[in-house]
Amino acid sequence: MARVRKIDWLNHSLEFLVVVVGILIAFQLNTCSEEKKEAQIVQRHTTNIIAETKFNRNNIERTLTQCENLKAKIDTLLIEVTSGQNVEKINSLSLEALQLNNGYYKQNAYNAVVETGDMRLYEDVELRDDIISLYEYYAWAKGIDEATLETYTTYYYPYAVENFDLINGEPQAIEKYNNRKFGNILAGYSYMMKFRIEKQKELLEKTTEFLDKYDHSSD
Repeated sequence: MARVRKIDWLNHSLEFLVVVVGILIAFQLNTCSEEKKEAQIVQRHTTNIIAETKFNRNNIERTLTQCENLKAKIDTLLIEVTSGQNVEKINSLSLEALQLNNGYYKQNAYNAVVETGDMRLYEDVELRDDIISLYEYYAWAKGIDEATLETYTTYYYPYAVENFDLINGEPQAIEKYNNRKFGNILAGYSYMMKFRIEKQKELLEKTTEFLDKYDHSSD
């Protein structure tokens, strides 16, 4: 008669348990490794965005100063062409008003987050939303810059090319400056610069708030 072999269920259960625990530990380690990797990716993106924000804030400060100086010249010129007869001063200001500056907002770090899809890795929802909001402000300011440039290229620059001496910078007849058309062009130019300066100030405040909140490099 064949002998029935007794199965060691306890031993099998322990072996099975060891295998399951090993799998769970391996899975947990893999999960922790992935989470650590994702956290490092987020930190790298955030560090780059902070550095980019510092760069942009410096540019905004310079742009704002240049815009305020240019608007002051345009406003002085507007007063001169409507009430003055100093053609040399008017001509000098008219040529200086040609120096419209361009704003530049670096967005490489942000584009990298968007293009790689890594924005989904941000568990800090407030930080994620603040980053998105900041770069929406850049787009807004860029739109105002483009509108100001369009006003300049459509009205002021063509008038200057047609009526001023851009080669030698010599004053022209006073009628070239103190006419209604040129006065209206200057008024429109001044208005757009005022609008642009307001948006630059708002953007400067937004970048400063972001850096005060998230830049801990000097802590």
